Amino acid sequence: MKILVVGASGATGMHVVEQLLKKGHKIKIVVRSISKLPENWIYNCDIRITIASILELSKEEINLLVKDCDAVVSCLGHNLTWKGVYGQPRMLVKDAVKKYAMLL
Repeated sequence: MKILVVGASGATGMHVVEQLLKKGHKIKIVVRSISKLPENWIYNCDIRITIASILELSKEEINLLVKDCDAVVSCLGHNLTWKGVYGQPRMLVKDAVKKYAMLL
């Protein structure tokens, strides 16, 4: 299977991607930065990395990301700190879901 994981560099997303790799899946990930990614992900031919903010991707770009995927896993969320909860992007999960819903 080919699976898109958004929020792959977060605490939950990292575990999800590792489990999917162990099961032999091809994975597309969307991350704002590769700085938190394990080095073996960057050079792994089973992972295709898109560096972007999910909220800044156009409808066409999102369609291209999901086009050949069998599943999408959203691991979006906020860090449990004052800046993480009250900083930008303030409504990340809500806004991302709203954006995804427009594609249906």
